[in-house]
Amino acid sequence: MRRFSYIVFSLVFVLTIYLPGQALAGKITGIVKVKGLRSPVDILVYVVKAPAVHEDLSKIKFTMDQQNLTFIPHILPIPVGATVDFPNNDKVNHNIFSLSRTKKFNLGSYKPGESKNVRFDKPGIVELRCDVHAEMAAYIMVLKNSYFSVTDDQGRFEIPDSKYLEQHHIKGIKNLSPGKYVLKIWHEKLKPQKQIVTIPEKGDISVEITAVRGTPGVLYK
Repeated sequence: MRRFSYIVFSLVFVLTIYLPGQALAGKITGIVKVKGLRSPVDILVYVVKAPAVHEDLSKIKFTMDQQNLTFIPHILPIPVGATVDFPNNDKVNHNIFSLSRTKKFNLGSYKPGESKNVRFDKPGIVELRCDVHAEMAAYIMVLKNSYFSVTDDQGRFEIPDSKYLEQHHIKGIKNLSPGKYVLKIWHEKLKPQKQIVTIPEKGDISVEITAVRGTPGVLYK
């Protein structure tokens, strides 16, 4: 019995060392400070290379709403393979379209109370417009993994954003394993910014990113 207990203890110890992603992991938390914008809200923060989602996302749906001549939310991050519903909860007709390379589509004009959807199977930026209301604009960010977050009105973020993922029924996304990662931001009015972060062997890491107004970049090169 004593020998058996020793073997079990040794096995657990080895697994703890050689499978750090399972035993020791952490989140990236932080804040984005901006120069040239009124507010640090709606800034996408994402890890460039991280474990991909392996579950079937064909039935996982996100929502880009239309209310008071406004797309809600302004920036919608989704993993590759997810579907987005476009309900018209406004009082007028809308015609959503995109000319983006990532996904070109035109939903045509549809009435209040109706909804249409599109599946996004390629990573990249999708700029949304309404053919009826030129002032309407929003962005769907199609990402290669689920390690992303969108800043709140104070510029705060957390990766992975467990609440956001659970809200959309994406399960099994673990904290990041110890190691170095490339963290990037995206906003249509901010210059590209990247930062190298290191997840420690135990615990989370907090970072601060400073962004300035300018021409945005692409998600991936």
